[in-house]
Amino acid sequence: MKRQIVWKGLFYQMMEYCSMDTSGTDIRINGTIVGFGEDSPFSVSYDIIADRAWQMSGLEMAIERDGDCSWISLHRDINGQWSQTGHTRNEWDHCIDIDISLTPFTNTLPIRRLNIPIGERTQVDALYINVFKNEIKPVTQFYTRLSENRYLYEGVLKDFKAELTVDNDGLVTDYPGIFSSVQSGRE
Repeated sequence: MKRQIVWKGLFYQMMEYCSMDTSGTDIRINGTIVGFGEDSPFSVSYDIIADRAWQMSGLEMAIERDGDCSWISLHRDINGQWSQTGHTRNEWDHCIDIDISLTPFTNTLPIRRLNIPIGERTQVDALYINVFKNEIKPVTQFYTRLSENRYLYEGVLKDFKAELTVDNDGLVTDYPGIFSSVQSGRE
């Protein structure tokens, strides 16, 4: 199955086009984000590869801000070991998911991977990628499934909480005050 979705940023002036392909032996996600935030225009392109169980295996991401370009390359092997641009990062081995600050897509990874029963709360260890600070760090997050298509997301960073509404594929359709889906399609 192939899906496309467009999100509008509500906190930053931005738009994202995301394409998800689950028809092969792995899951491939491509996203392009353009906008204005933190007093500068920006562009972010990312490619994520996950296995059929929605576990991360790779991220390639290009970031351009104010004419400066940077690149993030992360890989997670079948033993759960992370590497960044070819260098082993053992301190990240407890993390399974990633959380890119400028896209709601990365919430889909734990939502699909865990398939939490309604009423249950689960801890997630993720690599948080703060695009504006050019920073990657491990964080603890929680997801509580409130109903069939609603989750309470809690980030330990700044005690952040948001109720996310997702569609039947686990894609965020409403992230109050942060993102809203504009359009989606499937092939």
